[in-house]
Amino acid sequence: MNQKNNKFKIILGITLILAIIICSFIVENCNNNKKYTDVNLDSSKLNIFYFNVGQADCTLVTINNKNLLIDAGNKSDGEYIVEFLKEKKLNNIDYFIITHGDMDHRGGAEIILNNYNVGQIFMPEGINEAEDDYQDLKKIANKNNKQLSKVEINDKFDLDKAEFEILSVKNNTSNSANESSIVIKLNYLETSYLFMGDATQDIEKEIKCEKIDILKVGHHGSDSSTSTEFLNRIKPTYAIISAGDNKKYNHRTKDVLQRLKYANIQEDNILITKNQGTIWITSDGINIEIQTKKDINLDGTGQIGQMSIYDICSFFNAIEYIRLAS
Repeated sequence: MNQKNNKFKIILGITLILAIIICSFIVENCNNNKKYTDVNLDSSKLNIFYFNVGQADCTLVTINNKNLLIDAGNKSDGEYIVEFLKEKKLNNIDYFIITHGDMDHRGGAEIILNNYNVGQIFMPEGINEAEDDYQDLKKIANKNNKQLSKVEINDKFDLDKAEFEILSVKNNTSNSANESSIVIKLNYLETSYLFMGDATQDIEKEIKCEKIDILKVGHHGSDSSTSTEFLNRIKPTYAIISAGDNKKYNHRTKDVLQRLKYANIQEDNILITKNQGTIWITSDGINIEIQTKKDINLDGTGQIGQMSIYDICSFFNAIEYIRLAS
């Protein structure tokens, strides 16, 4: 009986090893091929990618080879963000803004900094709740001969023909990490875009901003952000929510969706990365075009073809359970 069991385990082990080798070969060959061949950037226009990074945040703004990256998703997303940037031959990140210290906004930063030439890096500093996060990012930046820079409200930066401005940031306060979020308004000729990070409704009351075209909804559509008063003031035409399947947070709440609709945003103009995938905006400064790209999935927790030690052990345990049951 023992001899039979040992033979079974040997055959099972060889089968599993062969399966892993074949899967690795397939994944490696897939990775060597271009994934995003249908994304043809017209660098003369403004391009904004609200990436699908699951329950996290990462947005790329690029125009004429000038690049702004806002947040970095979770740690597992970093390599896929880098992969996309490199495939699209975006060789430098001029500005890298970590809106605040939460892991779903800064997690991929280390991989990005290790692989990319980055100009200026911004993150709120001196926030008690996020001090360890700030120091961690500072160490990573220093290791890569980069320096975190401090930004203040009303600071402005050029991005080729576009310009972005800091509308809110809390430095050296006891505010929560979310309240400290860097809020960014981007202006490109006659169009405007607002990126809220995880800013709360209390912060929304302080923000000086009027009519915009596209709102990146605060805190993944959580009820703690996006008040009716705020929406009535900024009157966005489009609303974009970065949210995943994590039931713990239940982000993009029904209340927020209702507020967006009551603010006269058409239902088709409310876009959620969980449903539509990566949302790609292009603009000539007058007109705005929106494409949804389900194939641009940079969510590291949702990637197919990666087998962990845990998966392998679970596989063995399942097979052993079946054998014993039979």
